[in-house]
Amino acid sequence: EIQNFCREIVENGFRRFENGAGFPKSLSTKEKLIELLTAIIFNFSFYHASVNFQTFTYCFTPNVPTCMRMAPPNQDEVITMDRILDTLPVGEIAFLGYNVAYNLGVYSPIERFFLGDAAEDKLGIIGENMAVAPEQEACIRRMAERMRELKEKIDARNVGRYLKYDLLSPDNVPLTTQT
Repeated sequence: EIQNFCREIVENGFRRFENGAGFPKSLSTKEKLIELLTAIIFNFSFYHASVNFQTFTYCFTPNVPTCMRMAPPNQDEVITMDRILDTLPVGEIAFLGYNVAYNLGVYSPIERFFLGDAAEDKLGIIGENMAVAPEQEACIRRMAERMRELKEKIDARNVGRYLKYDLLSPDNVPLTTQT
């Protein structure tokens, strides 16, 4: 079944890309399966969170205008404050862009995180409706412990910083991408 999954991704999902965009047509070893699953989990959790949940933080209209009233200045053009202000969108449009970025950048009220608060998330990432074997539960608990260690390292790096970079901190990464 896993071999069919890989072949289908390459032949149907990435058929327009040379070499299937680097996705393997088959998996020959357990290590290759682990590598593939790690990449999938990372991309659907941490990478997704780091790219999508930072939009509000960096959505300052002069940096990321949603539209412009004039064409950008030419390379040799003298740029004045009036030219910049005439180019930026009107306040109402800037406000709408700001609100869109804010709403796309906030977590869902039902979001569950890798390192959730025990009071809010009774059983953490194992969940109350998951049927897991004892060895799976032990593996999940080891992963959570490693994530707590990673969070501590990220927190230590952010001490004293004006703008903290904590997008990849496990307590800011949802378990899944919401659809």
